[in-house]
Amino acid sequence: LATVSSTETSGAVAPPSSASTRDTSTQSPPRVRDKKKEEQLEETISGFFSGGALTVTKTVVKYPLDSASVRLQMPGTTYSTSNLPELFSGSYRGILAPLLSNIPAGAVFFAVKDAAKSVLKEQGMPKWMSTMLAVLAAQGPYWVIRNPSEVIKTRQQAGVEGYGEGVAISDAFKLVTHNEGGKGLGELYSGYWENIIYAYPADVIKFLCYESLSGGRKNLPPAQGAVYGAAATAVAQLITTPLDVVRNRIMAGEEQAVKGGDSESGSEPSLSAAPSASYVNKLITLAREEGLEGLFAGATPRIGKALLSGAIQFATYEETKQAINRFLEEKFGGT
Repeated sequence: LATVSSTETSGAVAPPSSASTRDTSTQSPPRVRDKKKEEQLEETISGFFSGGALTVTKTVVKYPLDSASVRLQMPGTTYSTSNLPELFSGSYRGILAPLLSNIPAGAVFFAVKDAAKSVLKEQGMPKWMSTMLAVLAAQGPYWVIRNPSEVIKTRQQAGVEGYGEGVAISDAFKLVTHNEGGKGLGELYSGYWENIIYAYPADVIKFLCYESLSGGRKNLPPAQGAVYGAAATAVAQLITTPLDVVRNRIMAGEEQAVKGGDSESGSEPSLSAAPSASYVNKLITLAREEGLEGLFAGATPRIGKALLSGAIQFATYEETKQAINRFLEEKFGGT
């Protein structure tokens, strides 16, 4: 007892043993690593479900404007913004195929993007660079899933012969795979690389603008996310309109004239005369032959579509992601 008392009154504290030091140093890093893994998994899961949820709403709401944009971009088109009833007639034609494919495609895109961004940020990478690389990583698998339905959708929207009103999805797929010069299933992936070349800068601009407007904050109120998302998406879509014109013409089958086109009179553009030309060459040809009017064909409905889809995308994304995170925290946060 005397020994204990003298120790207490002297205030001397024994240094921690080397064993206890080793225990702390060996236990903390695994705990930190486990926490990071949990956060990355959470980002993947919440991104997957939020991506799927926003795709349904966005596809249904923006589809008529998407149809109008595609119709205005086709070579030889007689569609015009001065005749809106004709421009929007049958504008939901072909929606089932993209609706069915865009749900898993959107889920995969945001799952890959959010997971990749989380990992890259842990490596100390600047936010803008992690966003660019994460979006790039998500593009490949996204278009593998979406491209076949995008080809069908574009041809039905443009009114390409054989893909008009009343044609079932199954018949449209058969038409693509059996009547396209022996290309078979490969025809479903026409425009695959053009889609990535278009979508990558569009998505990078969109997400960088959104992060700039939001200050990089997470868990924004959905209404605030909608405003920032609408503005960011409109800017991105306007800038990338020329890329969209080229890729839509490729997917529609450039040798096909749309409603009102007169292939017999020689009005087909030389874009279709050189289907093997590079994307850049096609852009140059488009600029040379049709000028700014051709490069920015369909820009008005594209901006309208962007305002709607951007607001829906980011509001739904923020709300769903927060709800999924709360659910995961309630179920597994205490373990």
